[in-house]
Amino acid sequence: MKRALVKDSVKQIKNTFKRYISILLMALLGVGFFAGIKATSPDMQKTLDSYFDNQNVYDIQVVSTLGITKDDIEAVKNLDNIEEVLGVYSKDEIVKIGDEEKIIKIISYSQDTNALNKFDLTNGSLPENSDECIVEQYFLDFLNKSIGDYIEIEDEDNTLNNKKLKIVGVANSPLYISRDRGTSKLGSGKINYYLYVPDTNINSDIYTELYATVKGAKDVLCFSDEYDKLIEEAKSEVEGIKGQREKARYDEIIGTATKELNEAQEKFDNEKQEAESQI
Repeated sequence: MKRALVKDSVKQIKNTFKRYISILLMALLGVGFFAGIKATSPDMQKTLDSYFDNQNVYDIQVVSTLGITKDDIEAVKNLDNIEEVLGVYSKDEIVKIGDEEKIIKIISYSQDTNALNKFDLTNGSLPENSDECIVEQYFLDFLNKSIGDYIEIEDEDNTLNNKKLKIVGVANSPLYISRDRGTSKLGSGKINYYLYVPDTNINSDIYTELYATVKGAKDVLCFSDEYDKLIEEAKSEVEGIKGQREKARYDEIIGTATKELNEAQEKFDNEKQEAESQI
């Protein structure tokens, strides 16, 4: 029975030899493609993890609608599972290039060499003055700009000390490893480019984001379950002080507003009394 089955199989292969070879090649191609994907994925993950570690990319991001103070940064820094903390100011602004309007994400950076989210300077130099900036290559390519050119930022709320900025360098940011730059409430609703300015050009003591790294996170692969566990433990600690820090920030805002209101009321009363005495 077995011998007959083998003979019949050989006979079928001979009669349909071309079809058999085609099916065999397709099977080999599928197996080879699957094996390549299985082998490539871990290598890509290790490469990306190494890049994140070298650029000191954050593990946790904290965003607050009321802003983040230096006291908030100190509170997070004192948590057991937190290693480094950095406060960053960012905002979306419109830049006019000829007849076009582009939305740019402006990000402050610290000149500290050990700062988080370090970018790769690919051309030009780092800013030496507060009125200089670093842009991405896409900005230069699509808007026909070059190093040494100036751009004008609208900045209606006067957050920047200098609105006219000189482009002195080109860099790749670890915060944007894809072409997507996020969304915005301005213009078309889509951020076109990012731009770095020194933190000395920011006229604010309140940060918009807080970035933190977690102790031991660099020792494990960022795609592993062990990494997820470390991050969850650190997040739980941050969330544990959330209510306290929110209340402190709220009280600070209310206190400042109340003080300004009282001072304005006192000035009004004094001027009113003076006017009445003159009358």
